[in-house]
Amino acid sequence: MHELLVVRYANLSAQLWKNGKGVSRTLLSDSDALGEWTWKVSVAEISQSQPYSQYSGIQRIQVALGPGEIDLTIGGQTHRLHAGEHIAFAGDDEVSVAPLGVGFQALNLMFLGKKWQASVSTENSLSEISGNYAVTILVALDNTCRVENEDLARLDALVVPTDASITVEGRFLRATLIPWGSDTN
Repeated sequence: MHELLVVRYANLSAQLWKNGKGVSRTLLSDSDALGEWTWKVSVAEISQSQPYSQYSGIQRIQVALGPGEIDLTIGGQTHRLHAGEHIAFAGDDEVSVAPLGVGFQALNLMFLGKKWQASVSTENSLSEISGNYAVTILVALDNTCRVENEDLARLDALVVPTDASITVEGRFLRATLIPWGSDTN
């Protein structure tokens, strides 16, 4: 059995966005002692129409968590995202968001584009997940998720240990980060 570090969303403090116009809670990152990171997974709380912070050299994948929908305007083009849908964009793009309901949340996978390639997917009722890649992150999407023998609440998260297989039940968001130039086969 592997030692799993589960990050409990309910225990995380809200942090102001870089532009000060919203809040998010960081689930996981490779942050060092100085707060520098090359990848980060956070949950933004979208309570009003507002611009996003810009991050030069960073790539982003945003996953709509709901409830309801948001309009995300990227470089002047508006995209409506329903819960479960995702979109990728560059961190230095001009982006603004407008929630179409109350209490909307979005998961953000942010990563240094010259170091990582990344993807996200929704996994349902899997029995086993392998940490075959450099970084495999699971985020519980329901209050009925389990990892090994541990219950997870919605938005609890963990990194799957490299070269390990773990038993999971429920619906998860899976984020995978692979260093550029790695053989993924």
